[in-house]
Amino acid sequence: MNKRQFILTFIITCLWSALAVSQTGNIKGRLLTNDNQPAKNVAIYIKNSNKGTVSNENGNYEITNIPVGLKKINFSIIGLNNKSIEVTIIENKTITIDNIVLNVSQEVLNEITITSKRKNKFNRKETKYVARLPLKNIENPQVYSVITSALLEEIQAVDVEAALLNAPGINNVMKGVGSGGTGIRFNMRGFSADIAMRNGVSTAFVTGTDPANLERLEVIKGPSGTLFGNHLTNSYGGVVNRVTKKAHDKFKGTITYNTGSNSLSRISADINTPLNKEKTVLFRVNAAKHNEHSFQDYGLTRNLFVSPTLTYKPYERLQLTIEGEFYKNNSPSTYFNISRSKITNIEDLNYNFDNSYGSDYLSSTSDSYSIFAEANYKISDNWESQTIISSSNVDNNANYLFLDFFNNSEAKRRIMNITSQFYITQIQQNIKGQFKVGNVNNKLLVGIDNYQIKTPYRRTQLIYDSIGVNTPQLDFNSKKYEALLAQNDAFRIGQRDQSSFGVYASNVTEVTQKLSIMASLRVDWFNNKEDEYKQTVLSPKFGAVYQIVKDKVSVFANYMDGFKNVAPEITAEETTKFNPEYATQIEAGIKSELFNDKLSFTLSYYDIIIDNAVRWENNKGDWSRIQDGKRASKGFEAELIANPFKGWNLIAGYGYNDSEYLEGKESIIGNTPYASPETTLNFWTSYKLPRTVLKGLGFGFGLNHTSDSFLSDRNKLTIPGNTVINSSLFYDHNDFRIGLKFNNITNEKYWANMGANIQPQRTKNTVITFSYKF
Repeated sequence: MNKRQFILTFIITCLWSALAVSQTGNIKGRLLTNDNQPAKNVAIYIKNSNKGTVSNENGNYEITNIPVGLKKINFSIIGLNNKSIEVTIIENKTITIDNIVLNVSQEVLNEITITSKRKNKFNRKETKYVARLPLKNIENPQVYSVITSALLEEIQAVDVEAALLNAPGINNVMKGVGSGGTGIRFNMRGFSADIAMRNGVSTAFVTGTDPANLERLEVIKGPSGTLFGNHLTNSYGGVVNRVTKKAHDKFKGTITYNTGSNSLSRISADINTPLNKEKTVLFRVNAAKHNEHSFQDYGLTRNLFVSPTLTYKPYERLQLTIEGEFYKNNSPSTYFNISRSKITNIEDLNYNFDNSYGSDYLSSTSDSYSIFAEANYKISDNWESQTIISSSNVDNNANYLFLDFFNNSEAKRRIMNITSQFYITQIQQNIKGQFKVGNVNNKLLVGIDNYQIKTPYRRTQLIYDSIGVNTPQLDFNSKKYEALLAQNDAFRIGQRDQSSFGVYASNVTEVTQKLSIMASLRVDWFNNKEDEYKQTVLSPKFGAVYQIVKDKVSVFANYMDGFKNVAPEITAEETTKFNPEYATQIEAGIKSELFNDKLSFTLSYYDIIIDNAVRWENNKGDWSRIQDGKRASKGFEAELIANPFKGWNLIAGYGYNDSEYLEGKESIIGNTPYASPETTLNFWTSYKLPRTVLKGLGFGFGLNHTSDSFLSDRNKLTIPGNTVINSSLFYDHNDFRIGLKFNNITNEKYWANMGANIQPQRTKNTVITFSYKF
């Protein structure tokens, strides 16, 4: 059975099970205050269900499709005692409830509503993905940061790279190479990482993505192999989870147009609508068309992105969701290789930032198609089942341009052409719930995970010409390139065919109301089918949280384990097999959520050790992997998110990292691994006028700082640090938004570092945004 048949069978099975639709009825009514005024914005919900609504301006409410029987209905006002009544739901009938009077005046209710609405929009850390259990941030022994949709809107992010820089410790964000793809690469806690996870399951990690359907980014710190497996957590510094926008039961949407420097022209749409009267079938689509010229003389980016989402709720306990992502990318892939240039600092490179030494013709293309299907079934009030299938197909045709400098002003233009396809499938089944042992509460997750990837590829390399960086630049001749490509045989043709099967469990025990302990374990079986190479790995995780002030301040500690199944090194002479890499992290810190979540603060210290580290070794110009290293990475991170008063929001992060090789070749012992700066800083603040005739007018200011790093593990060449300053001016209305963003206003000329390859980053630029909301 192929993947498409399997997914179709899954969907049909779920839909068939939905035919046993439970009998339902409806309720409606009106709420009044004790001074006989309409009670608006009051939450009404059915106990032990996901059914609920909010009263409108006239105090009216209605809830449909409620399973028949005796139900308890709660009327909730923040800061006051809830009121509840019992109603018998009758099949196909609408029960009208007599006016209910709440024990609150309209004046007090308005004050409560205003206060509850003033939430910290940068602080939305509720998540079902990080622990895969219903844990608040204050209860979770793991550190994570969330880049919210509100922050994405304020910084006017037109790409994911800009968004990532708003999490503590993240640095050197760039589009990296990888088997023909051009996925986003970055550094975190001293380790290279990429975005490999979408809503908790795998996606094509070497393929770029668009922020159009992005609800939030969750930056999960430290080795996370226990819950997510090595195929998603190939970095020991952490993993980034893309959380996408979900369909809901309101008709609304936003149309946005971005323009600005470098011929930026981007239009995006976000439209949501229920498809039936009962609002059990919900549809949402996000789409974007992005065109932009490079900030340099050559280089065009042309992207198209469409992501539809369909959610079906056949009855109260079952929800089915199907999502798609279709992304077409055409963009330049140019990298500077200065390892043989004999310079000791990138500032010694005789280079003009206006020149790309590339071509509008020479670009990399990628077409990706991903389908995600999810079924959530509530087994009982305390237990639920989650079944997920994801499938991604990617077709890459990469033309990586490497500028190989052999001194500070001359370089060879080397082109690597890689054609490849990625076929990725993941099937995941989770059971999670709550139970008691005596009087002790427990939250349990048990899951299985099957992951498969096939990647046929063909790699060809050629030298196009040699250039002097100060001579007038010539564009590429397409006929010459095609002729050279035809003359050169592929130096490697092959297919990666790997799979892993994992079983995992995680339990959180509430020893007391303030003390909880987490224990988790995963077993992973890895199979590299190409050479029948197999590995089995155990990965534990432990954590403890003590809440000094319940739901306000906690101290935490964790021991986390990560691993990486390393495929053999295949050369013409021999095949070298590697043991799994292992990472262990010990971390401790403090978390606080104060003043009704208006002030959030996290401070943590971590210590990571890597055993069996595989690293790249240069042997007379030939690069190969060897396994002789032991690495250490330790440091601390701090994050502050605050809403001091109405209209003012800020987020700030600081990271300090001390990484070094403890074992390995004598020339690298004690050295800092490549692309690992010692300090990073991120900051963004904004103020929006809450009153007066200028209500909605606002401005923002932020910066990102990264200290020096090294080009390679040999620590011979320094990549200088940088400080990039940004600002914005905007007007936010209920029906529209206008924004003006100034990026890199000091015109800092800086580089992103991926080790052997570096990239110049955008100079000063402006983004203008027009959004219409309906």
